[in-house]
Amino acid sequence: MSGILNTITGGLLGISINVPSALPSSAALAACAAIASGTQVLTEVWPTNEYTPQYTYAQNHYWSSANTDNVPACVVLPQNAQDVSEVVKILLAYPTVAFAVKSGGHNANFGFSSTGGVLISMTNNNSTTLSSNNQKATISPGATWAQAVSDLEPFGVTAVGGRVGDVGVGGLLLGCGLSFLSAQYGLPCDNVLDYEVVLSNSSIIHANSTSNSDLFGALKGGGNLFGIVTKFTVKVVPIGTVWGGYRTYSSSYASQLLAATQDFTENFPGPAAALFTTFEILADNLDQFITVFYFYNGPVVPPGVFDKFLPIPATSDMTTSQSYSSLLSQNAGIASQYGFRYSLRGATIPNLPSTNGTDLMMANYNNWISYVLSQGLLQQSTYIFTLIYQPMMISIPAASAVVNPLGNLLNLSTTYGDQMWMAGTVAWLESEMDTTAHSMLTDIMNDVASYARTKYPGAEASNFEAGGNIQHEYAPAIFMNDAMYDQQVFKGYGSDTYQRLKVVQRKYDPIGFFPGRTSGFNLTG
Repeated sequence: MSGILNTITGGLLGISINVPSALPSSAALAACAAIASGTQVLTEVWPTNEYTPQYTYAQNHYWSSANTDNVPACVVLPQNAQDVSEVVKILLAYPTVAFAVKSGGHNANFGFSSTGGVLISMTNNNSTTLSSNNQKATISPGATWAQAVSDLEPFGVTAVGGRVGDVGVGGLLLGCGLSFLSAQYGLPCDNVLDYEVVLSNSSIIHANSTSNSDLFGALKGGGNLFGIVTKFTVKVVPIGTVWGGYRTYSSSYASQLLAATQDFTENFPGPAAALFTTFEILADNLDQFITVFYFYNGPVVPPGVFDKFLPIPATSDMTTSQSYSSLLSQNAGIASQYGFRYSLRGATIPNLPSTNGTDLMMANYNNWISYVLSQGLLQQSTYIFTLIYQPMMISIPAASAVVNPLGNLLNLSTTYGDQMWMAGTVAWLESEMDTTAHSMLTDIMNDVASYARTKYPGAEASNFEAGGNIQHEYAPAIFMNDAMYDQQVFKGYGSDTYQRLKVVQRKYDPIGFFPGRTSGFNLTG
């Protein structure tokens, strides 16, 4: 999100617009009382502690304010795996009580990290520690990416992580993630060396390439189905001053920016460069806004990297040489506007070569504009629509294969060419608009996915390798970090992977503790 939301939210910050969906149940309150009395873990119980800073922050700090509709029976704030284990032991004695685990609260799906039961907030489990040989770091799930990167910066290293600074470490890594550094070092989950995990029986284990290796693989894009991760040990990579930030543009330059984005993906200028391009419409007056988020891993951008972008006149320019943590924090200031309810939905399509590629990108943009206009929203409501183009060049799966030869759940390959990971969001204010907003975004993103298949059947993506499977151009069908609650993320990984995940889930959680008691993407069918 960008400047349009800055304008609207200026008068909304600190104002609650949500009505709680339900107050905590007696069973949930009993579980909370047992946690408070039976452990040393800081526990803020409703209603006695509902106005403490810890409870208030945990309940209210969500990117999508819809999640604040949930009133947790208590907020539990563990500091380590032993604390989480003690909480799980007590939850086992209260089988009807739902719970949720919250890292940064950036997942838009209602209830995925919020609950009317026991909210396990990782806010106090947020440390980042560099190993003595400066080769790896241990990062706790309660940290944001801006915090983790800032902690590592004095040592000249960083972790391969999120592109927006206020996103939590835990949610992004469990969804696999996408980084500005991915063309150099693979996806964020590829760089995880070890997971510290609390299982459904409250035991604490480690999953890595030699111990619990099946779980290790399942956590690289498998979400919260298998356990509660309390630490990630990750590779670190060199970092110094970087160039980047965002530029905003008038919608009159949409065609030029789309063509430049397609060309950047097809004729990728080098692994140190990255970007993504977003388009916004404010429905009540049809104001449009374009933002491009730029990154270059170095203090100066050499010629030939962003040459098709930089001459385009910008309405604002925040690109500069800066620290990596500063860039991530700056991105959060415009990309993560709080005070709205959000839906987010993803789709994977091929980046077609040359003219076909530009035409496809422009068609998706025009179809999106036409759809918004067709809804008759002018001067009636405050919906903000966003369409996001995220280049997925073959350099990224190539880097993943080097960094992580064992692979991740996404099963990316250079053989099926470049992709565009598309995403859309809708932002709105009142809960009465929830169903309409979800429906509109579903229509938009389903059209993005189907249009490419219908208009260009059998077309090869840019840099497609001879002998590749053309259907793999659309895989994974949905990137978990961009997925809406009703999207079949795991089935999008392919049948073999799907069945393997079901086996792993039953092995490590035979009682169905996590899928039965939490919300999230499940292995069904």
